[in-house]
Amino acid sequence: MNISYESGGVIVDTPQVAYTYQVAETPRDFDKRTNSSGTLHWNNVQNYLGDYIIYPYGSNNDMPNIIKEVVDNSYNVPGFLKRKTELLWGAGPKLYRDEIVDGKDIRTRVNDTTVQAWLDSFKYEDYLLKCCVDYQHIQGVNTRFELNKGSRIGKPFINKVHHIQSDKARLARLRAAKEEIPTHMLIGTWNFRHINAITETKAYPLFDHNKPFAYDNSVIYSNMYTFCTDYYSVPDLYGSLEWINRSTAVPLIFKAFAKNSINLKYHIISPASFWDKKRDELKDKCRIENTTYSESMLKDYERKFLEQIGEVLSGSDNAGKYFHTNRKMVVMGHELIEEGWEIKVLDQKIKDFVEAQVMISDKADKAIAAGVNVHPVLANMTDSGKANSGGEQIYALLNYLNTGVDIQEMVITKPINYALKANFPNSGLKIGFFHNVPELQQNTNPADRTKNNQ
Repeated sequence: MNISYESGGVIVDTPQVAYTYQVAETPRDFDKRTNSSGTLHWNNVQNYLGDYIIYPYGSNNDMPNIIKEVVDNSYNVPGFLKRKTELLWGAGPKLYRDEIVDGKDIRTRVNDTTVQAWLDSFKYEDYLLKCCVDYQHIQGVNTRFELNKGSRIGKPFINKVHHIQSDKARLARLRAAKEEIPTHMLIGTWNFRHINAITETKAYPLFDHNKPFAYDNSVIYSNMYTFCTDYYSVPDLYGSLEWINRSTAVPLIFKAFAKNSINLKYHIISPASFWDKKRDELKDKCRIENTTYSESMLKDYERKFLEQIGEVLSGSDNAGKYFHTNRKMVVMGHELIEEGWEIKVLDQKIKDFVEAQVMISDKADKAIAAGVNVHPVLANMTDSGKANSGGEQIYALLNYLNTGVDIQEMVITKPINYALKANFPNSGLKIGFFHNVPELQQNTNPADRTKNNQ
């Protein structure tokens, strides 16, 4: 018998039968990542830490971590988001000045050695790249402004801008504040996994662009506003989380089928309460025997239990009898949830099953591409056997450059452009992403066409 653990599930292979097995949480763990009724309702929720009232990001203050976990486990979403970052980055960030030429708004590239030296001093490209990645995941970026020591003697200057990870930054206000608007940002570890998480949390006042030198250190949260949502953005990915998980599950299902050339016959689901009860029983046994309980004991029991299931399932006469168990209804808030064991017989028509899973995966990919707002052509996602024409790709790119860049750029570059305006008020300089606009092949000289330059 071979037992392997795969992404929260188990594949069991015996000479007579193979099956997959999983434990269903109560409530199921995935519920916190879907559009459940309470997940988006954090506007009126407040947490407290010392002198501050914290505005949580997500109903459990873990929205960035939810997005990270789902994206990291996906086979295609990281590529989609990376492509969006590459499209936005283009030829990279450059200094420019807005000008009007013949009635048209024109960006004029500017080379300024003094300003460029300041940008290079804090590795501005690394900073902006991190901001681009944050924006594509969660539609917001966090930045800390650090003033030079000269600010104390009347020569203020923003020395550096620092990127802050989204999972560490939370908006807050003083408890004594009369208005319910953020005045500070707290930087810390919000999962509180170590004892110093609270004491190591740092509070910074929010940056005021009208008084850029008011504080030695200040923080700004620049984001894309979400309709009727206070303080934070709801990521574009949020509505696609269900599809992302469905898409991620398909390769695991195929892996189970392909592993050791086995054909799965059953899929078994057990309630988490069964294992919670068994854990309590093992702890009680350890107390009676004066021994120390460890989770490995439950793991050993699970392995033996899975072997017993395999033996039972190999005899078709026993399968139904063995899994004839009581089911019960559990009240969770306003919902009535059914608990109990479930055994599903998998259709052995492999061709039909595989085709169905491929269709699910294709539909999920298209839904994800729509959710992250990237054209399928630009995401290298096409119908099976179909190659995109160069013209189709160019038109998709031109449409993106004309409609999909400006707002992203405004949000991402807002902090560094505030710093530019504060440090060099008379220069009129800004920083933005420049792009090499492609041309259709028929509009270029034959000698300059791509096929002649390969």
